[in-house]
Amino acid sequence: MSEKLKVGILDITGCNGCVLSVAFNEDEVLDIFNLVDVLEYRFVSDPAEEKPELDIVLMEGMVASPRDLEFLKEVRARTKVLVALGTCAHTGNIPAYRKWTPKENLARLQFEKTEDIADVEVTPIDAHVQVDATIPGCPPNRREVLEVIKNLVIGKGYRLYTMPVCVECRKNNNMCLLEVNKPCLGSITTGGCFAICVNAGLECWGCRGQTADANLDAFMKMLEGKGFKRDFILERMRTFVGLKIPALETAAG
Repeated sequence: MSEKLKVGILDITGCNGCVLSVAFNEDEVLDIFNLVDVLEYRFVSDPAEEKPELDIVLMEGMVASPRDLEFLKEVRARTKVLVALGTCAHTGNIPAYRKWTPKENLARLQFEKTEDIADVEVTPIDAHVQVDATIPGCPPNRREVLEVIKNLVIGKGYRLYTMPVCVECRKNNNMCLLEVNKPCLGSITTGGCFAICVNAGLECWGCRGQTADANLDAFMKMLEGKGFKRDFILERMRTFVGLKIPALETAAG
């Protein structure tokens, strides 16, 4: 390569766990940073006075204010490849669950005094701009972050892992939690996380989004057959990715 790619690691409303996950790669991320020019990354350097044109941006966070939307559109306009980094950027994550929460429960938490942080409906970034690639997870897997950057640097497209979490559970010799009546979402959730939650005996809550071939109706009927109430199943499925599963809008019927 005659010229290094110009990269930004940026964020809007979120917890910053995703942008930190890039730095947590330690020696590996330093190797990657030697291959690119990281021009915007507030954990490493001060913001540039003049906004540069960028080849790649990893963007954390969901749109939760007018300021978020303005910044997102501004970054999209000067970026060749925009990558949604983490579940908030991908699906809206847990903050998007407010869509199903009574408004009176949120009234005391809403910002109304300042226009740029006025309360707006939470949305993932692809609801507003084109997203060229996605690294799911809350937080995203560090290995996937590196793989995406590496592949983009060499001009190779990155293909997201598409198998369900259950495949990784089998590889890890995990006991199937569904067999012991635990409401695990692994069978309808995209893997790539090495089944980290189930490895620890915890249920998969679906933070990486549903698989392309997920049969939601059959899955819900199976859990109902195990004694779980339909409302409980809906709440569990909505927690991380409700906005990305349109079927949930009518599933309560």
